[in-house]
Amino acid sequence: MWWARRPLAACRAVICAALWPDPADPLCPESFREAARQVIADWANHHLGELSGKSYERFVVFRNEPERLNNNEALRQSLLDFIADSAKWENSADEAYLESSRRLTQVAHEALGGEPGTKPLIVDPFAGGGSIPVEALRLNADAFASDINPIPVVLNKVLLEYVPKHGQQLAEAFRKWGTYLKREAEIELAAYYPNDPDGATPIAYFWARTICCEGPGCGAEVPLVRSLIVAKKPNRSVGLQLIPDTSAKRTIFRILVKQEKKWVDQSSGVTVESPKFEGTVRRGSATCPCCGYTTPVARVREQLKQRRGGTADARLFCVVTTRQNEQGRSYRLPTEHDVTAYKNAVVALKRQIAGTGESLSFVPNECLDVRGIRHTWAMIYGLERWRLFHPTASIDARDSFQNRTKPGAPH
Repeated sequence: MWWARRPLAACRAVICAALWPDPADPLCPESFREAARQVIADWANHHLGELSGKSYERFVVFRNEPERLNNNEALRQSLLDFIADSAKWENSADEAYLESSRRLTQVAHEALGGEPGTKPLIVDPFAGGGSIPVEALRLNADAFASDINPIPVVLNKVLLEYVPKHGQQLAEAFRKWGTYLKREAEIELAAYYPNDPDGATPIAYFWARTICCEGPGCGAEVPLVRSLIVAKKPNRSVGLQLIPDTSAKRTIFRILVKQEKKWVDQSSGVTVESPKFEGTVRRGSATCPCCGYTTPVARVREQLKQRRGGTADARLFCVVTTRQNEQGRSYRLPTEHDVTAYKNAVVALKRQIAGTGESLSFVPNECLDVRGIRHTWAMIYGLERWRLFHPTASIDARDSFQNRTKPGAPH
């Protein structure tokens, strides 16, 4: 799904309004007015029960007194009502609406000079997720869609060409090869997502960049987390709690689960009264759980910039797992087992990068473009290239899991 896809209903309404001439315009072809009167009269006779409100009241009049459609202003209003009703989600695949819309689209095209038998052309040079060309095809118009981003180009190629052409055959092929790729990926990545002793499989690791608290006499490690809620569902909510360890100058994470309207510690089952789930980050500033001092945003940026964004020494704080034949996800705290898997992944990635002899790097390492408005936020935190992983850095630069968890460990 394209991230900025436009609502289909709005696109459908705009295309209809753009393709159909205004009956109240003196330049509107009479042939279109005649066809529109017929479509509206037919609609009023057969589909009145599907309407409501003012639209219903107007169509009742058109059914009982079809001569009123000879008034071009009334015909215009009836077409606008029809567009509004056809744009509703529940009517998007209704054949009655579609057939009437297609009929009006074709009549308008030919009345405005189009060759009989041809279709109007909708051109969308920045098609994105393809909402406009999809609705154009739904209205039986031709569509030309393009984009400068290769992702929407692929999306539209599938959506506008492959799906209409191959239909069910494409869906079956997608399931077949999707299953194959999933199976092969699981085999290849198994070493980096090793099963837990109880058989659960990790599917995601949650990391937090960190800064050093600049409060007077503190210097504690502050994990940068915007929210401590990791799952929020009606039947299952999971959150994290930050436990300050002032002697060790660090923060311990604890997993809480909601049971019968109360929060309990997942490991001990002890009820936790009124837990707070606000994160440590707000408007770029970071508040230390140990001393309460808020390091201002400028200093947070400076600390991360000195460490190239802070990814090389980020802190692993939660692991997401699943189990076969069980629905939903589980959450647990990390173990040495997880850190070992991470280190294995680092070594494997270094090996892949070193062994790549092609002109393009194995992992994209181009510089971010300062002209790209979406790149600016990354640059102010020291992220100057697409690649976050630095192959020249030693994996020993990250503190060992034991050092990061034992009491009194230095920051």
